[in-house]
Amino acid sequence: MLETVSNMDLPSHLRALPPAALEVLRYLNTVELHMAGIDDICDAAGLSERGFGKAIRSLVTKGYVVMDGNQVYRLTEQGSNVADELAEYGFGDDEDDDIDADAMAATDEQADEPATLKRHLVLVMPPRLTALQPTHVVVGFAPASEPTAPAEIVARLSVLNGEPSAPQEASFELDEAAATQDFLITPGAYTQTRVRVEVFQLGPNPDDVATAGGLYVDVDVSTDTDPVEPVAFGTDVTITPQE
Repeated sequence: MLETVSNMDLPSHLRALPPAALEVLRYLNTVELHMAGIDDICDAAGLSERGFGKAIRSLVTKGYVVMDGNQVYRLTEQGSNVADELAEYGFGDDEDDDIDADAMAATDEQADEPATLKRHLVLVMPPRLTALQPTHVVVGFAPASEPTAPAEIVARLSVLNGEPSAPQEASFELDEAAATQDFLITPGAYTQTRVRVEVFQLGPNPDDVATAGGLYVDVDVSTDTDPVEPVAFGTDVTITPQE
């Protein structure tokens, strides 16, 4: 139960994590490649969507978990070490150590948190790239169906098998209007390049960073220089409007 978990004799860096985050750590440490989708994590840990959001937010902020694909999360090396440490303390060995799903749901209902909404993230780029040729891609958000309070959003674009080697970021003061940002990438001399977009929401405090979602696209790379019409790839991300 929640009270039992919070009173466990854990070191301070583990006690600082919400009980739900401990459950997520434990589960990811047991699955292949230490990665899983949101639905699998919620089912295994007995979490609601809101409970998962609070848990993953704390884990991403501390560098224990990263998003590794569309709605898929993976333990980092640091996170794996912490999860191993958690297992050494016997967390989850007894039924009393498990977070009860009903208790978590009740806690969620009592939490005074703003409602979230879905925004459609869009990545516009050619479905085929030319090796070593710079290409413009666009990352943006489709307009919302109704007025919303603004939220401070960061979109991080990274390229595998291409340049730039370091991720690029763009900031959005996102309200109900559509918003876009142009990026320049250059695929390397490979047969395929992966373009990934991760979306984060910033809060009022410097360490207040929440993962909103993201996507990645694998596109073919060739030496063909004929122009190709861009296409749009998209997915929904979860945003919390600021008061």
